[in-house]
Amino acid sequence: MRKIARYAAGMSVLASMLLARSATANEDWQYWSSWSASHALSEKAGISFLAEMYARNDMSDDYVYDEYVGYSHVLWHGFSALAQGYFESVEGATGTWDGTRSLVIAPVYKTAIPRLGIVQAQARFFWKATDGGEWDYCRPRADVTRSAGSWSLYLSDEMRVDLSGRRSEDFYRNRVFATVSRQLAKSLSLGVGYVRQSDKVRGDWESFNVLQTLVHWRF
Repeated sequence: MRKIARYAAGMSVLASMLLARSATANEDWQYWSSWSASHALSEKAGISFLAEMYARNDMSDDYVYDEYVGYSHVLWHGFSALAQGYFESVEGATGTWDGTRSLVIAPVYKTAIPRLGIVQAQARFFWKATDGGEWDYCRPRADVTRSAGSWSLYLSDEMRVDLSGRRSEDFYRNRVFATVSRQLAKSLSLGVGYVRQSDKVRGDWESFNVLQTLVHWRF
């Protein structure tokens, strides 16, 4: 518990430093709400659901709604496979909402490392089913989770790499996550986190900051 508290305190200091920096740079602060649920079908298989809402312009304007419906299956020696349906609605610059439907497949590897925690690596490949269908992008991600009692600290880095050939940059987005969560009951956990997203625009990286809240049910 003391270790998690120290990590949380460190994250708070880091968030404060980034907040001061972003105020100088006029970076946006967004709010992301995450609601998820999971159910184990067996020792090796499970289903999951995730719904998210993003609000930009200092958390005042909702502009993204998305949902994931997934199935995962453990294979062997820490490897598993993930398949998801992905549904996204995004508000464009003109105020119109555009919807995207995608299929997602991913190899996943998870292992426990002493003194560090649970380490996981995955690469999700998105195949866009709308507009005729094409490979859209890949999201490689590495994360580590450290738990102490009912508290957990989660750190992650996620890249986004173009697969369509339509974007000007191959590696065009990066997200860094830091989350503290608490297991309130056997089936319910709550978390709060900081996210920093950077997008490559005309050769330069532009960033914004995110306050994220997470609710997860296990049933």
